[in-house]
Amino acid sequence: MAALDKLFSASITFREIPTDKLGELGRSVMELLGIAPYFPVPLFVLHTCNRVEVYAWDVPQTAVELVLAHYRDYADRVVIRKGREAALHLLEVAAGLDSMLIGETDILGQLEEAYDSQVKAHIAREPLRTVVERAIRFGKMVRTRTNISRGPRGLGSLAIIYVKERFGDLRNLNIGIIGAGAVGSGLVKELRDGGAGRIYVLNRTLDRAEEVAKKYGAIAMPLNGESVAECLKTCDVVFTTALSFEPIITEIPPGSKVKVIVDLGVPGNVPKGLPVDVVKLEDLEDIAARYNKERASEIEKARALALEELDNVERAVAKRIAEMELSEYMQFVEAAAREEASRAGSDSLTAARSSAKRAVLPLVEALRELAGRGKVEEVLEIINEARKRVKSPATERTSAP
Repeated sequence: MAALDKLFSASITFREIPTDKLGELGRSVMELLGIAPYFPVPLFVLHTCNRVEVYAWDVPQTAVELVLAHYRDYADRVVIRKGREAALHLLEVAAGLDSMLIGETDILGQLEEAYDSQVKAHIAREPLRTVVERAIRFGKMVRTRTNISRGPRGLGSLAIIYVKERFGDLRNLNIGIIGAGAVGSGLVKELRDGGAGRIYVLNRTLDRAEEVAKKYGAIAMPLNGESVAECLKTCDVVFTTALSFEPIITEIPPGSKVKVIVDLGVPGNVPKGLPVDVVKLEDLEDIAARYNKERASEIEKARALALEELDNVERAVAKRIAEMELSEYMQFVEAAAREEASRAGSDSLTAARSSAKRAVLPLVEALRELAGRGKVEEVLEIINEARKRVKSPATERTSAP
């Protein structure tokens, strides 16, 4: 058994359906996080403007059907991957190889945000947690060893290029950024580096808006109806980057100064029919294609590194699986030691547990080393055989003639 055999992924991206449909679809798939505590296996959900993906470990067929049901009308377009193929795909996602703009870096921030929140919620549990963690680490490494991200760093960068090509000098513009997450804060930095005029940062958590604003010399505002209206009246261009399943901008107030809204929200933050120019992700595809041509020579380098890293991921997962099994085995040994100590008297309990640990520890370390070399199946066989051979005192008394 290969260590990654139990990995499963279900993916649908901008290649399978339009980006505006991805946003709508994300609402349904993200519902899985609400039922995750009752889900039978570790789960990781990644929803960005380019993709809606679900990763799971040791998923039964009934759970696969549940995942696909959340893709609703697009279930027939979902790409299913298993084992090493699923792990390789996540590595390529982290490297930006599966994005509209090849090598974009926004995906790293989005991966980390999803990972942090889902680990804290005990949704992305081991050994799936190790797979995602290694993918994030690889995404950072590949950008130091190749030029895959040279030039525009994400869709936000493309949006700024769009605005420059349309309006010229950024110094003449007041700009609003709705959302201070990975994409929004990146936009603030690039706009400030590009010499933009006054920049407003709106966020639901005002502390986060203030943190970003202080770092880059912007103005922080809370994200509510009143501040959105003020932003539209004050700014020439407004970028929306919020994760929200309801529109953030619902109307254009009388006397508004805004000329263009660039909607980078997940899903879209702006409804159809507003009396203002709204730039969507698909409007940035031509700009992305220009830079993708320049990065073509780096794609194969990054893919080769991903293939190399795949073996490292498998070894890390094998080692983690073995550690989990060894931890359970140590608890088993301690339970046997406690039972034996209880027969001899409670004063010897601590000594018995300590002696048991010292006796087993060299074996545990040897098995960990074996797992690190990818021999996870052998390790699991040894542990299972040891469990069969180690009888508790109660068992011995029961079976004695």
